[in-house]
Amino acid sequence: MPLGSVASFVDGLRNKRLLRPMQLDELTRIVQPRFSDTTDLAKELVRRGWLTVYQVNQLFQENGQELVLGPYRLIDFLGKGGVSQVFKAWHTQRNQVVAVKVIYADLVSNTEAFGRFQRELRVVTRLAHPNVVQAIDDNPVGNAHFYAMEFVEGSDMGKLVQYGGPLPVDQACDAVRQAALGLQHAHELGLVHRDIKPNNLVRIADTSVVTILDFGLARLRFAPGQTATGDMLTAEGAMIGTADYVSPEQARDARQVDIRADIYSLGCTFYYLLSGQPPFPGGSFVQKAFKHQTAQPTPIAGLRPEVAAILTKMMAKQPEARYQTPSELAHAIGPFCPPAAGTKKP
Repeated sequence: MPLGSVASFVDGLRNKRLLRPMQLDELTRIVQPRFSDTTDLAKELVRRGWLTVYQVNQLFQENGQELVLGPYRLIDFLGKGGVSQVFKAWHTQRNQVVAVKVIYADLVSNTEAFGRFQRELRVVTRLAHPNVVQAIDDNPVGNAHFYAMEFVEGSDMGKLVQYGGPLPVDQACDAVRQAALGLQHAHELGLVHRDIKPNNLVRIADTSVVTILDFGLARLRFAPGQTATGDMLTAEGAMIGTADYVSPEQARDARQVDIRADIYSLGCTFYYLLSGQPPFPGGSFVQKAFKHQTAQPTPIAGLRPEVAAILTKMMAKQPEARYQTPSELAHAIGPFCPPAAGTKKP
């Protein structure tokens, strides 16, 4: 997008439909005549909240075309992983803020990476629960493969503890209960998340609602009416998950785990929410995995026996000794949650 003049800059905004009609009208009638320098005009649009710093940077780097994905206009960069990156976006037809997850262009031809992305897409489009992020759209545009999901405005539990310290016991219990309810829904669809951790649980802003994010490592264990299926995209011996929260059996073979591995990971997350650190801090992935299989974490001081017993059962080394379903866990932990704790999104 050429930026040699204010006029060309405004034409680019119009062609890319980066502004809403009322904004564009005010820009051309009132704002544009006041500026002769493109940089100054861009700063003014950022000040007004019409463009973001991310959008302006992309425009000035002549990457304006990358801000457009069909009806979506990318607003900001949110994060990235090994296969894809996530953006905050505006749906021009629905007038709705969403999150858009886009596979890296150079991985579209990679059979394993593209297969994993497609599998994640199939997983998230099946989920419909107040404690699980919701998919909205999954239509590719040209060579861009992506899907849109609801934009969850809030703070992940990892950051909440990092900046605010361990949670009060009742709040930690309620976060775990809500995550368990979301996992039960996934379990009933035959899904195992395989990466439950504080950073994948988000408390929605101005509510007590906790939502599970990122099913990128999820495994479809079975489809309704079918027996368990293999995980063709997880190689034998591959380490799947996050070392601080991975279950003993998942560290050994991520292809064979069931929902009880997620319950263990949620137990490690519970430990973090209550103590401010994971069960086995420090060391390499292998060292942590070994401790998950052989060691017991330091007991959390001052934890009432009933809650300590729930935590211990969640983190039992053998899957048979844990809660067998997330709903069983949610029932057990419910009495220790705040009264009238809500699980509905606003």
